[in-house]
Amino acid sequence: MSLILEKAASPEVLNIAWKRISNDKVDWKPGLSKWEMERNLIYHISELADDLRSGKYKPDPVKFFPVNKGDGKQRIISAHTLRDKMAQRAVLTVLEPIFEKLFHHDSFGYRPGRSVNMAISKVKQYIHCGLTWLVDADIQSYFDEIPHKPLIKAVKYFIKDKQTINLIKKWLDAGTVRRGILSYTKGIPQGAVLSPLLCNIYLTQWDNDMASKNLPFVRFADDFLVFAKTENDAQKAHSYVKKSLHRLKLALNPQKTRVTQCGKHVKFLGQTLHGNNSYHKNKYGMKNRIMKNKKGFNFERFNKTSYCGLRYQ
Repeated sequence: MSLILEKAASPEVLNIAWKRISNDKVDWKPGLSKWEMERNLIYHISELADDLRSGKYKPDPVKFFPVNKGDGKQRIISAHTLRDKMAQRAVLTVLEPIFEKLFHHDSFGYRPGRSVNMAISKVKQYIHCGLTWLVDADIQSYFDEIPHKPLIKAVKYFIKDKQTINLIKKWLDAGTVRRGILSYTKGIPQGAVLSPLLCNIYLTQWDNDMASKNLPFVRFADDFLVFAKTENDAQKAHSYVKKSLHRLKLALNPQKTRVTQCGKHVKFLGQTLHGNNSYHKNKYGMKNRIMKNKKGFNFERFNKTSYCGLRYQ
């Protein structure tokens, strides 16, 4: 008996899952509309719960459709049935608290209680600490390139529940566009409820690698910045980032990756990153942070090291 799936199939968790997806208009499953399903709501949800507990649950066929991207290319989006969305939402409700304890504190995307504003605040902290040189990076076709075997291996490292692992494999297999008989299986379905969590699970290896090398970063899904004091340090960081991603069978997007100094020309998550201009030296040679209030400017003197709270050199 899977403890994770048993909990996912509990009335409490299924109630949470239904509330999150109840406004969706897609069919409950092939041949059964949401309207028809809601006429026997308790029966169909109970049936799903029994299938999850017993191991009889199998994902429904997934529909794929292309969406145009801003660069002229297309992204393949997966369309799941409401039944599959509810099952994934229930499993996510159980798994998310487990993995939240393991994720790196400088990862902000697709995580409860975290936001773009929190990520930008962290970026500003690093810049204010004098780490103004950046590796401004994007991972090439991240969702399409995640290899299944290493991803499952990463999930297994954290959870030992075979039934849950097998179910995740089934969802990955059902939601993956076939590329040919000789190609290895890769890609996680964009549009699936569980995909954002899987995205963070896989890149947590990269997060921990950066931290082990004292390379400060802020990551939001597949967009990230790595910070350095000098251009030379940033170039070295760029080389290491490429090697680290290569070990995960991933690559940087050359058109969207650069080494640069922060300024008005740099945007991250839609925000312009200005230079480290909010500091002025006082007569002691110490840097002060300018803090604005209703009465005007208030200069708060601080110890740079203690303010930043950084180990990074």
